[in-house]
Amino acid sequence: EALFRIANIFRVSIVELFRCDEAIYYLGIDGGGTKTEFALSDPEGNIVCRIFMDGCNPNAVGIEQTKRIIEDGIIQACKDVPLSSVAVYAGIAGCATGSYADEIKSMLKKMSFAACDVGSDNNNLVAAGLGESEGITMILGTGICSYVVKKEETKRIAGWGYLFDNGGGGFHIGRDALNAYFSVCDGTGEQTSLVDRMNESADYSGSEFTKYLYNGGNKLVASYATYVFEEAEKGDRVSISILKKHVSEIARLVRASLSHFSSYDEKIPVILGGGMTNQALLMTYLLDELGDDTKKCNIQILDVPPVSGALKLAKALF
Repeated sequence: EALFRIANIFRVSIVELFRCDEAIYYLGIDGGGTKTEFALSDPEGNIVCRIFMDGCNPNAVGIEQTKRIIEDGIIQACKDVPLSSVAVYAGIAGCATGSYADEIKSMLKKMSFAACDVGSDNNNLVAAGLGESEGITMILGTGICSYVVKKEETKRIAGWGYLFDNGGGGFHIGRDALNAYFSVCDGTGEQTSLVDRMNESADYSGSEFTKYLYNGGNKLVASYATYVFEEAEKGDRVSISILKKHVSEIARLVRASLSHFSSYDEKIPVILGGGMTNQALLMTYLLDELGDDTKKCNIQILDVPPVSGALKLAKALF
C-alpha cells in the first residue's frame, strides 16, 4: 500500500520505483504566439516524439492557458517515459514579462522532472543558431524580438509585445492588411487585391467580420500576413507598401543590434528564426533595405527548428 502511495506522489509506476539505471530523456519546448512545439529525445539524442500545440505566449492567452497547453503537451510527448527520467527546458515567448517564468517553472517542479528550467523562446534560438558564439538572433514570428549575445552581456531589443513594438512581426503585418481591407470597404483606402483574399478567407461581412477577428485574437490577425507576401509577389501596390514598411522596421532593429559590435572587425552572425522566415520575399526586401550594412554582418535563416535549441538547453541541465 505504501509503495502505491509513493508511486502516486512521484507520478511514476511501481516498476519505475525499482529502476536502477540513470538513463535520462530530454524534452525541449518552444512556445510562440502561433504554435508550441515539443520534442523528446532519448539518451542517445534520437527524437522519439515531436508534437505541436496551440501558441502559449501568456501575454496573448493568459498564464493559466499557457500552463494548460504546456502540461497537456508534456503528457502527450512523455506518455511512454516517466517524468522523473526527463530533463526539460521550456523556452516560451512572453516569459520575460513579470513572474510568468517563475509560475511555469513552479508547475514543472511539481511534475517531478529530473531537472527543469524556463526562459524566453529567444534562448532556444540562441542555443540552436549561435551555440557558444557571439552574434545576434532575431525572432520573426507573430511578434518580433532581437537579442544581442556577447560574452559580457545579453541585451534584448524590441519584443515588448504587440501593443508597444513598432511593427515587423506577423501580427503587425496582418493588422495592416486588415486595415487596408476595411479602408477599401469604407471608401478611404486604395484598391488592393487583399480585399478579394479577405472575402475568400471567411464567410463574414461588416460587423460580423470584425467580431470574428476579435474572437480569433492575435493568432488570427497574424495569419493574414501570408496574404501580404503572396499579393506582394503578384505586384499588388498596397501589399508591397505594407511589406516594405515592416521590413524597414526589421532593418532598423538589425542596425540597432549591430551597433553593439561597432569595435568588431569580422562579420557578425545574424540568425533569423520564426514563421516569417519561410517567406522568400522577406530576405529579398531585407537585404535591399540594409544596403551597405550587409557588409557588417552575415545574415542566415536558422536551418534547424528552434526546439532543437531547447533540447540543447535541456541536456545542459543534467
